[in-house]
Amino acid sequence: MPTVMSSSTGLPAAREATPPCSAWTRLRDWQRDGARLAFVYSRSLGGLMQTGHGRLAQLGEQALTLETAGSRLLILLAGASYETGPQLFFTPNLLGRYQVDGVAVRLANHDWLFLSAETMPPHAALPA
Repeated sequence: MPTVMSSSTGLPAAREATPPCSAWTRLRDWQRDGARLAFVYSRSLGGLMQTGHGRLAQLGEQALTLETAGSRLLILLAGASYETGPQLFFTPNLLGRYQVDGVAVRLANHDWLFLSAETMPPHAALPA
């Protein structure tokens, strides 16, 4: 069954109506190339964190659609702020950390989306 999550636009819009050029260019390139992206979607109040892989099916100033295996993730971008560059992640046991380059999107409702075309570093996963 498809899973759809979206951000609320009930909060006031952020100062920037469109993403900064570097973030927008990277997102458009990924969409055009059909790049397989890793993503993290985190709700601001906790309780939900979704991770996985997908492709940018639709991309516009107001929304994007990320197609994953068997589902679609709809993200409303109105009032979002963008950041390009590495983000810090931790290993599952929290003893190690690593950086992943990509685009972070802070949504108007304070949810967070991170997209990256990089592969996971070998030390990010613990041996079985």
